[in-house]
Amino acid sequence: MIQLYLQQNSLSGTLSENIDRLSHLKELYVDGNKFTGSIPPTLCDSDFNAPFILNDTLVDNDCDAISCPVNSIGREGVAPCTSCPDDDGFNRYLGKHSELCQAGMSELQILDLFYESTHGDEWLDSSYQWKNITQVCQRRGVECNRRGQVTKIVLPSLGLRGIIPPEIGFIKKLEVLDLSNNQLKGFLPSDLRFAPLKLLDVRGSRLQGVVPPLLCIKEGVNGNGVGPPNTDINLLYACENIVCPRGTYSSMGRASLPNNVDDDGIQCLPCYDDYATLYMGRDICTDLFIFGMQLRRVDAVKRASSITLVFTVLCIMCIICMKRRRRNKFKKNAMSNDVIDLVFDENDDEDEYDRHRTSLPLQRWRREDELYDDDGDWTAADSDMDDTRHISKKFHDVM
Repeated sequence: MIQLYLQQNSLSGTLSENIDRLSHLKELYVDGNKFTGSIPPTLCDSDFNAPFILNDTLVDNDCDAISCPVNSIGREGVAPCTSCPDDDGFNRYLGKHSELCQAGMSELQILDLFYESTHGDEWLDSSYQWKNITQVCQRRGVECNRRGQVTKIVLPSLGLRGIIPPEIGFIKKLEVLDLSNNQLKGFLPSDLRFAPLKLLDVRGSRLQGVVPPLLCIKEGVNGNGVGPPNTDINLLYACENIVCPRGTYSSMGRASLPNNVDDDGIQCLPCYDDYATLYMGRDICTDLFIFGMQLRRVDAVKRASSITLVFTVLCIMCIICMKRRRRNKFKKNAMSNDVIDLVFDENDDEDEYDRHRTSLPLQRWRREDELYDDDGDWTAADSDMDDTRHISKKFHDVM
């Protein structure tokens, strides 16, 4: 590798001195990112960007040829670099691209920028309109301490869209930022690590990418770094404690460390629906779990439709069988009545004839529950023996 150009991205953290191990590397540019700290001396002592240094007599040191230092600016983020005063840390990144030093922004200016970036005029609740309210602490969804400094911004389910401006991380006393269940897009700003956040809730939004690494190790936000003794370090400081990564979900849109040794806490679980694979912080998974198997809802609907069709066919078959069985019973009852009509003639006693004609069908209806033995034969013991013998004798005489 001879050239490594990483400028104008969203890389954060500090620049690793291990880059010096790339022995053939001659050109390295990392300006325009969100690196903090300083350029490692081993990189400055190397011959990186040597042609640039030789042609620029304004380079104060070799490090400026890689990136302008913190609290300085450069037209292209590299030498020549101009120092800036430390205005509330707004120039705290390496390789700042600008011709003018950025002055510190007031909380009113930051909130106005946030309102504009999230299309405040289109928020679902008109009572949250900030446009004509100049007092920050009087804006709905904003809470302040006794000194009038913003400590909370709570704006859930208001239809916010657009991006989260990185300047929101420069509110010095901001402890709660709840932007859950909105339609915010873009990436989670790494600048949020500068605010003393205790709660960050962006679940149910449409944020992409990953959680900035330095925000993952920020202690205190969402209980990150705070857990019972002997907690796994990989769980104690984890990006999942900030927000569930893409392809996972939890009821909170993030993981939660256990409160005691016996508690399992809340973890981000795998989810394969379309939204979970696109966005961070999903608090619901449309996949279905059936007998331990995870199915996409679309597949589950198809299978449910097939099962419903089979069940409907079985029901229709059962109804047809029941109707046939009932028809056969009526036929048998009709045949029994014909036998009685054949056995009794006009000279027989009418009362006896009526009694046998009405009792025999009733006995036929009872055959399923009482009048069959184990072989399915008619159990004569359950009927009137004398009447049966009388009918049999009459029938034999007729025959």
